[in-house]
Amino acid sequence: MLRYYFDVVCPYSYLLMPEVEAAEDAGLAVEWVPFELRPAPDPLPDPRGTYIRDHWRDHVYPLAVAYGIEIHVPVHQPRSTLVLAAGLWAQEQGAGRAWRTAAQRAFFVEGRDVGDERVLGRMARECDLGAADAVAAAWEPALQLRLRQLRAEAAAVGVRGVPTLAVDDQPVFFGAPPPGRVAAALADWDGSATQLIGRLRTG
Repeated sequence: MLRYYFDVVCPYSYLLMPEVEAAEDAGLAVEWVPFELRPAPDPLPDPRGTYIRDHWRDHVYPLAVAYGIEIHVPVHQPRSTLVLAAGLWAQEQGAGRAWRTAAQRAFFVEGRDVGDERVLGRMARECDLGAADAVAAAWEPALQLRLRQLRAEAAAVGVRGVPTLAVDDQPVFFGAPPPGRVAAALADWDGSATQLIGRLRTG
């Protein structure tokens, strides 16, 4: 089982996700595991600060150009607790991918605050889900607790950030590689963690 740890507010998760989705479409079993990038009380970056500006200029934008994916510096830097909790609910409704796509488009392309209930409701309608149900799910204590549990379980097996690829409980790659490397590594992959690590390092 391949696990993909992600956060919908992480630009590298967004850039790499299409290659993992393509592998899933080709028949690979993928478990999508939300990993909150900056849970409370971790500080949030200033969306207009030098860290965001410089990091995006030097790292995110060049990689996005290489991937051919549209992305813009987020106008907002919200916590992802609500959008990820609602995403757990959307996954239960069979709309996990649609929710991830809607969240990332809203955040990275449209410049919306995915911590805002109105944006969550709009995303839900795009996914043919109930807006009020999505907002209720976002605030559901059991789903927020599940988010924290998933993050703790991930940290216990060595996941330190997103995006991370793992085979069962063994992380095999962290970060966003050059375009095509993950796709090539997953093509005809035999399920071995050792083989995948070798392919990702030499791809």
